[in-house]
Amino acid sequence: MDNIQTVLLVDDVKENLDVLVELLKEYDLVTAIDGKTALEIVDTEDIDLILLDIMMPVMDGFEVCSILKKNERTSHIPIIFLTALNKPKDIQEGFELGAVDYITKPFNPTELISRVNTHLKLRAYEKDLESIVKEEHEKNRIKQQMIHQQSKQAALGELLMHIAHQWKQPLSSLSALNINNRIKIEQGLYLNNDEDLFRIDKSQKLIDFMSTTVKTFIDFYQPSYTSGTFSLTSSVKEVIDISSATLKYEDIKIILNSTETEETYGNTNEFTQIVFSIINNARSIFKQRGTKEPEIKIDITNYQLKIGDNGGGVDKDIIDDIFLPFKSSTGSSGIGLYIAKEITEKNDGTISVSNNEKGAVFKIDFHPPTS
Repeated sequence: MDNIQTVLLVDDVKENLDVLVELLKEYDLVTAIDGKTALEIVDTEDIDLILLDIMMPVMDGFEVCSILKKNERTSHIPIIFLTALNKPKDIQEGFELGAVDYITKPFNPTELISRVNTHLKLRAYEKDLESIVKEEHEKNRIKQQMIHQQSKQAALGELLMHIAHQWKQPLSSLSALNINNRIKIEQGLYLNNDEDLFRIDKSQKLIDFMSTTVKTFIDFYQPSYTSGTFSLTSSVKEVIDISSATLKYEDIKIILNSTETEETYGNTNEFTQIVFSIINNARSIFKQRGTKEPEIKIDITNYQLKIGDNGGGVDKDIIDDIFLPFKSSTGSSGIGLYIAKEITEKNDGTISVSNNEKGAVFKIDFHPPTS
């Protein structure tokens, strides 16, 4: 049966093995008459417990135990020394090598069975725990993949939203030009070459602007894996510029104060994603709560950034878990702030949130660059 545990019995005296086989016959037993054979068996079998004699020719039990414990693949197997050596120094050496128990010959059969049962139960619990840990690790791995996939999808959504807001005015102008031309054509009104060229030139400028907008967003969102010194203020201004049409569309006021005189070390592309996540969190809060005169205030000093809003603050029941995945007070996935925390810590920084009388304040601290 699959649930029967396997015990390896190692002794160079056949009669001793016969006694052990009879006493422990309820288990799946494997026998070896020397240390070399025992190591070969452990290399191919899934062993739950080893009963190991010490006094054997060529390779004694101490050496076998030492080899097994130095091998990462076999170091977990519990070993009980079963030997006639009963001097304190021998017992001490056995435990120092990593044995879980030490039984001297001649042994009491009832005591032997009891100890074997105890260690096999412990090994079974250990295996169950290993299985649980492995299963949880796999679940977490899959969860992380899902989180990062959702983060990419969220970033793509943000990209499309910003482009849509940036394109709204140019598209409206193009539409007006086309409608104007159509009306003149339908009414038989005269169009001269200068007017045609002017309208074509204006249309081309609008198309060029829209094309440049797409390139700007693609370059901005393009992953960067290099780190260096950069200005927090310049990076924040870049985010504001990219978001300007969206912020204007939603009537959100941005106040930027900076006393920064030193550059910060990190990945500037990743830092902008942190700022985006916090600003987008504020936007969601404003929309959800119908905040009048929404405002985001950004204060920058050396190696520190504070982003506050007047959206009423983070709900008390989730403020301690706000950076965990799938935790959100806005009804969103909660991925953005989780990713912001991951990126901050990756860049050797810390991020925290608190509430003041107006709303939430996110604080990000970085270490000064090392010389």
